[in-house]
Amino acid sequence: MKIINKLSLIFVCLAFAGVSTAFAGTDAAAFLKKSVGVKAVGMGGAFTSIADDTSAIYWNPAGLAMLQEYYSVYAMGSTGASDKYPGLKDVVPTHQFFAASIPLQKFTGALGKTVVGVGYISSTMDNIQHTSASGERLGTISDSDTAIYLSAGIPLWQSTTSLYLGASLKYISKKMSDIGVSDSGLDIDAGVIYSVDAAKYGLINFGAIFQKGVNMGDDSAPMTTKVGVSDKVVFVDKLQLTGAADLVQRQNEPLSANFGVEFGVLNLLNLNAFAINGIFVRGGIEGYAIESRYDVKEDINETVSYNFGLGFEFSIMKTYLQLDIAICSGNIFDQKTKFALNFFF
Repeated sequence: MKIINKLSLIFVCLAFAGVSTAFAGTDAAAFLKKSVGVKAVGMGGAFTSIADDTSAIYWNPAGLAMLQEYYSVYAMGSTGASDKYPGLKDVVPTHQFFAASIPLQKFTGALGKTVVGVGYISSTMDNIQHTSASGERLGTISDSDTAIYLSAGIPLWQSTTSLYLGASLKYISKKMSDIGVSDSGLDIDAGVIYSVDAAKYGLINFGAIFQKGVNMGDDSAPMTTKVGVSDKVVFVDKLQLTGAADLVQRQNEPLSANFGVEFGVLNLLNLNAFAINGIFVRGGIEGYAIESRYDVKEDINETVSYNFGLGFEFSIMKTYLQLDIAICSGNIFDQKTKFALNFFF
């Protein structure tokens, strides 16, 4: 156990060390800044320490270790357009996410309580006007970005305090049709969640994730570190309140913060074959710059996203279903409405 504790401490220190690192380079795989996971989006992206659904593949793979009881399948879609911006009205952006998680203990005890997950993100923009250097219109092109995730999470221990570790390997590719531009690369994430059941103070989680940043040709994505804290409190049996905050440090960008809150009403109906396990209202602020480095704080804060979300949890014949929707302000190519289904069976 002493060896495990030391390894855990080293892991946490490595995750936090990324906060102060910086290097130059064009931002590759920028589409991964567009959040997936509708519960997380509704809470303003303050999800590093929570990561309690299948979107943990994206937010913090350590959260997969909390999904030990069921298989899960997750699908997210989104809608949006840039029609209010001159010259962009024909651009059609899409952003989709699919994921699944599998507890390995359902097959073998050799790997303990490890949970593995796979995920796929697709982000495209169609009907982009292609022009020559002289301004001649050459037709339209499509910009397609994809990321494939292979993730795993494992609990080192579980009791009144619990420690979860996780990692993801990502294959990222980019292609622009008709002009012969394509590239790809590999990236890795490493995450940790430390959970404390503090009785009357609720379930308090601390989380961190370190993202190396992909290299694609001459472009590099920024190394990113996120640290977060959350507190989930259940009172008068059926009411639940969760508050969360994340700090996000991307290289060559000012430190930013995400804030989120969720209010839930639990156990509304419980029949033999059907139950309404909860209805949730969420709100959050995503991407608020809190320091003035690089003289871009004001510009960033003009595009802060204010998010709102609703969630519903049902159970039907031992199959659990989460239905979530989120509305966010986003940027001109982001999607305003995101919706998701998450099955546990």
